[in-house]
Amino acid sequence: MDFAQQIVSGKLPTGTAMPASLFRMPGYPTLIAVFQYLFDNGWKVALVLLQIAANSLLAIAAYRTAAILGLRWALALLVSLLPSVGIGVVMQVSIMTDAIYSVLFGCAALSLLRAGLHTSPRTPLYVGLLLATAMAFREATVFIAAAFVPAVWIAAGAGRRWRWLCLSFLPLLAFTACVMTANFIRSGYLVATTTPQIVMVQALLPLYRQGLPLFDDDTSFDRAARETLRGEDYTSIAEMTVRLFRAGMSAPQIAAEARHRYFRAWTRFPVAMALTSIGRYHERYLALPFHPLNTVRLLLLYSGHSVAKIAEPGRPWPNAQKGSAGVTFWLVVYWTTRAIGTVIGVLAIAAPFFLLRNGDHRALALLGTWLICVGLVAVYLPVHLNERYLVPLIPLQCLLAGTLCSMIINMRGTRATV
Repeated sequence: MDFAQQIVSGKLPTGTAMPASLFRMPGYPTLIAVFQYLFDNGWKVALVLLQIAANSLLAIAAYRTAAILGLRWALALLVSLLPSVGIGVVMQVSIMTDAIYSVLFGCAALSLLRAGLHTSPRTPLYVGLLLATAMAFREATVFIAAAFVPAVWIAAGAGRRWRWLCLSFLPLLAFTACVMTANFIRSGYLVATTTPQIVMVQALLPLYRQGLPLFDDDTSFDRAARETLRGEDYTSIAEMTVRLFRAGMSAPQIAAEARHRYFRAWTRFPVAMALTSIGRYHERYLALPFHPLNTVRLLLLYSGHSVAKIAEPGRPWPNAQKGSAGVTFWLVVYWTTRAIGTVIGVLAIAAPFFLLRNGDHRALALLGTWLICVGLVAVYLPVHLNERYLVPLIPLQCLLAGTLCSMIINMRGTRATV
């Protein structure tokens, strides 16, 4: 919101502890500024409607892709609509980057999946433009894009791969270079974002709580870290940043120091860093494709209301033990839906390997999609993973799981015929 107001005013200050114009990517704040100009006090409603419409287009694209994959119409419809009852709907009705980003990311991945089955010469350009636009909304896209390389390679086919790679990734690299140049002109530092000043310190907090010597040098950064950081209290990072700024360090300098400490930690404590990274992926993330009560919980949480007891399984458990029929019913619903979501997640993980084993012609294209999913998780795991970061994967997970189910159904039908 601050960034959007700065865009409207035409002033983008960089001389603060966490300047919004250096910390955030310009895409979503610019969209907010445009909608504020066009719709005045009704801009939030208009923007939410746009997000709902964009996600509806993504659902249509998912249905088309499911049809190309050979799924029966009922299964294709289920696969395309299932994300609408998950956490994705929370993003659609919230003023958050994730709704638009998920559409851009999903459309790029689905385009490559379709091209892997039926090649289209325009696909790499579409993917390139989608990824470049996605970069305007989330800075991690430039790293996540590496996960798209196998899918582009598979979809291109022999003789066209280098051309497809150039068309798919040059727009992203060009946009990133433009952002870095603009930031250099305004701040004197060639950076795309200063988010490392927060996220890379945040990634170190679990190890710092264990007592590992991460900030043991006699520098202003390390002294500030030792004096302000408290266990896993994320607000203490902001305190450290403000203190360093008052001591004369700029946001890009703080980000550079944080980045240095982060990568130094990997060289000094690789096992601890790896275990901490793996621990950021929770079992409940597997259930994201279908977990409606979790959706209710997040809707209440993001809207500022107290979370309903039915959405928190640990809270009503004592009442269920006392014989409360209503609470027992909601616990059964909670764990049943979570189990269904987890099964979908597991099927998505297994899909390309079972398809490859059975010599299915869709296997390679779906392997490219699978690698995109793994790549996104791999980018966030070493730093910070939140369930809303996984929203772009839900349509892809549903397609992977749906295709495996379709193969199993067809195999059983063939055996029954024989």
